[in-house]
Amino acid sequence: MTGTDHSKLLHDLRSKCSSLKSAAELYKDCSPAEKKEMLALMNAAAAEITRLLSSLAAA
Repeated sequence: MTGTDHSKLLHDLRSKCSSLKSAAELYKDCSPAEKKEMLALMNAAAAEITRLLSSLAAA
């Protein structure tokens, strides 16, 4: 993996972590329907974080 690829993975990881943190902070103020949708988005972000971490570990 090149340094550029590694930097991109780290950038993507920071972005997804930031998105997940923001969603978690907003969650408490959501309606029940919005909470369901927010949880789906948070699960997708968490799955992407896991994928990015695996890619970094393999580098």
